[in-house]
Amino acid sequence: MSGGLAGVSEARTARWNGRAFEPGERGSIAPLAVMAALLLFAVLAFSVDQGITCAVKVGQENALDEARDACFGASFALAAKNDGDPGLAVARRIAETLRTEGFSGDVTVWFYEVPKEDLPASRRVWGIAVQMREQVPTVFARGLGISSLPVASKRVVVAEPFAGSAVWRPDGAGGEAFELGAGAEASALARMRFARLDECPAELVREVRAAVAAASEAPDKEEP
Repeated sequence: MSGGLAGVSEARTARWNGRAFEPGERGSIAPLAVMAALLLFAVLAFSVDQGITCAVKVGQENALDEARDACFGASFALAAKNDGDPGLAVARRIAETLRTEGFSGDVTVWFYEVPKEDLPASRRVWGIAVQMREQVPTVFARGLGISSLPVASKRVVVAEPFAGSAVWRPDGAGGEAFELGAGAEASALARMRFARLDECPAELVREVRAAVAAASEAPDKEEP
């Protein structure tokens, strides 16, 4: 009787789901456990590092808010609109503010002065776009070969410096792009001039065109 039971047990162990085991075949959960551990580590790595990049993104947005406020302050706005090189004045103000706020990455500032031919005599329109970029070092993802993650933020604004019946403009119109490399001082801006609005970022092009259309339809401003 015992021999019969042993035979049944052997028959059961020799087959699994109807498939006979090959000689020397053994089951093991070790590879599955390793894979599960690696997957868990990857999820943990990206969760923590994505949290860090989100915090950096919030810091970038706050720095952009400060830069915008610095440019639209009454004293600076008055000086910039009467400056013979308003693009440089605005770009430098933005760069200085971002560096003061602790941002040390790459900065690009686009400044576009709408030509007087496209506006009524009492109107003046600036288009300003700011792009921030930096590489944020990772903590856990470094173990997967990812040493850093890119984080970027952009802000687009349109300004209309106040004027009376006839606005003053500098001799030149058109646009410029100002570049500031990572770690460079705010005074180390490199500049490149361009003539066409279409050479600006698409968001800036849309905002400037909308402002020009509104300015062209609005009645002329009068001196207070």
